[in-house]
Amino acid sequence: MLTTERLVLRKPRPDDDLTAWVADTEVQEWIGVDHDPAEVIERWMRRWELNGIGPFIVELDGRFIGRAGFIVWDSRTWEPSSYDVAGEHSETELGWAILSPHWGQGYATEAAQAARDWIERDRIISLIHPANVRSQRVAEKLGAHIGRRVETPNAPADVWVHPR
Repeated sequence: MLTTERLVLRKPRPDDDLTAWVADTEVQEWIGVDHDPAEVIERWMRRWELNGIGPFIVELDGRFIGRAGFIVWDSRTWEPSSYDVAGEHSETELGWAILSPHWGQGYATEAAQAARDWIERDRIISLIHPANVRSQRVAEKLGAHIGRRVETPNAPADVWVHPR
């Protein structure tokens, strides 16, 4: 568990209710479309099991407001993967998504900073859709810079490289 001035970041649990997550169309626009809260939480927990890292649940005053944490990508295909499968082609992405009613209050930056400070990796990236201005601003606040553009299976993404 990680704590910031205002937030708690913790590993997901099977009983976490992500109904608000899948219903928030403004969030879903940028991350792909999740329909089933149970499938989402299972996927997040599986990432932790496979890689020892994954998305943290972000809570404000004990309430779920989003996620911040990590996804492992295979840079040959730009598909989600694991360190074992992708090997030397693995990229560790720091991602964040806060429920839209909580936008504009600095929670994404605060949560992403805490997650980035926690991880022990030499290279951290963030994949951000070229039109996602809000996430670009978060990346800039974190000191990241654009490296190049790639094609993921769902959309183009700019690879933002974080300082270490």
